[in-house]
Amino acid sequence: MNIELSTFVQKVFIRVLLVGIILFALPVLTQAATLSVSPGTGVYKTGATFTVTVFVNTAGVPVNAADGTLSFNPRELSVVSVSRASSIFNLWTTEPAFSNSAGTVSFSGGVPTGYTGSAANVLSVTFRSLTSGAARVSLTGASVLAADGRGTNVLTGMSGGTYTLSAVESQPAPEVIVEYVPPANTPNAPVITSATHPDQNSWSKETTAVFNWTVPAGVTAVRTGLDKSPVAIPTKVYDSPIRTLTIPDLDQGVSYLHVQFRNADGWGKVAHYKLSVDSEKPESFTITLPEDADLSSPTQTLNLAIVDKASPVTKFKVQLDGGEAYDHTASGTNPTLELPNLTPGYHTVVVEGFDSAGNSLIATFSFSITAFDKPLITEYPATLNSGVTPVIRGTTKANATVKGVLTDVQGVETILEGVADGSGVFTIIPTDSLKTGRYSLVVTATDVSGGQSEPSDTVTIVVSEPGYVAVGSFLISFFSILIPLIALVVLTWLTLIYSIRKMGRMRARVIVESEEAAMMLATEFRHLDQVIAEQEAALIASHKTKKLTKAEETMFAELKSTIAEAKRRVGKEVDDVTHVFKK
Repeated sequence: MNIELSTFVQKVFIRVLLVGIILFALPVLTQAATLSVSPGTGVYKTGATFTVTVFVNTAGVPVNAADGTLSFNPRELSVVSVSRASSIFNLWTTEPAFSNSAGTVSFSGGVPTGYTGSAANVLSVTFRSLTSGAARVSLTGASVLAADGRGTNVLTGMSGGTYTLSAVESQPAPEVIVEYVPPANTPNAPVITSATHPDQNSWSKETTAVFNWTVPAGVTAVRTGLDKSPVAIPTKVYDSPIRTLTIPDLDQGVSYLHVQFRNADGWGKVAHYKLSVDSEKPESFTITLPEDADLSSPTQTLNLAIVDKASPVTKFKVQLDGGEAYDHTASGTNPTLELPNLTPGYHTVVVEGFDSAGNSLIATFSFSITAFDKPLITEYPATLNSGVTPVIRGTTKANATVKGVLTDVQGVETILEGVADGSGVFTIIPTDSLKTGRYSLVVTATDVSGGQSEPSDTVTIVVSEPGYVAVGSFLISFFSILIPLIALVVLTWLTLIYSIRKMGRMRARVIVESEEAAMMLATEFRHLDQVIAEQEAALIASHKTKKLTKAEETMFAELKSTIAEAKRRVGKEVDDVTHVFKK
């Protein structure tokens, strides 16, 4: 009786304390609090446990008490435990209690000082799912009391949870393989060999198989069989034992040959020979990019969707952009191909997929890698004195690696490298000063993932000598031309004077020689006339008639005329030469 009285007094004390807190705490506040169950949704297997938590959101209003009931269908869920270990309330007029028969969890708690928060834990409940379907947990009869001195109910909304309960999938019972047990003293299993399908662990294109085995003494019959079972008992009997067997038109896929010997004590152990046949190329082959592929990235992975009903496809030969083909191995139901880093632009991939028997099918796929925006060159010297090192600045992607190509008029390239900072600003400087000439500069960038930019606009840098050096160079060039020119004029004048003097001496000599030549010609022609006259006289003397014939007269007349004309012409030319040099 005393114990019951003591308990009663404690409850009365707690209730009075809560009323006092409610009456004397804070002034009146706006109603705004909500109660909710979290998580609001979920999927759980039948028989599994899961925990939900009741949260209070005071929406900025100080509260010091809350109560209510969680309701559920006891045919769908049962309560395993209730916990207030993490609750914001430390005073409970009634400990949280649950009833699996009624489908309820009740609570009523408070805190001496007002509490404000957006996701405050009231209590947690662990449920066990009992069946499949949709189970709902809802809040009913709840209130949230403000710490305003009057215990104002500031609860404006409640939200429960809905959970999907699915049945546990039953696992199929493993297949029990029972091997044939032969009687005692029966033959051992035959040793089967095949020249057409020598490896039981490999696939073959051959659809005709030839098998051989040795028949030991005492064997009176052989039986064979071909099916999909690895341990079947053969049924076809050869009363005259055979040693070889040819099977045409094998089915695609895996099958087994079974061979068994019989002697006087019965049928012996069975030999099983595995055949893996695939004589057809894969049915289909398509190449695709993943749905979330980022085409600005240089690294791409392709999906290789290849279908072959018989043997698996694990080997591929890949050719990228017409380059040298290389081998690729990928297994599983969804094989993939990771490509090497790609530059921006159009790319074509040709892939030939091989099944385990060596049959193949080719697929082609094309796509484009996009470049990010080109770098912007913001500062550079358009003109520059030789011997001065230029500084080039610009902007691009943050933390990108920058490469500048500086090209002179002969096509010689100088590489400038740098790295952009976190805001994308970069600076590149040549290691050496630039020689005199005209240079063009183009900048590209590579981001941290390996993506490349478009090339920047081309800028021009002209490198020249300083002013005093340029004037000096001009004077040197001018005098290097003027001095040889003066020397050439002087040499020409001296040569002309020398030639004139030499011509005077030559003219006098020519006049003398021409006069001597005229005298010599006159002498020689006279001698020639004398010789002709002597020959004419000798010819006349040789004739009996002492006369020339008509033809001979004509000949001598023409000869004399020709000599006279030659004498006249030669004499005239000699006179002309003499006359010219006498002027």
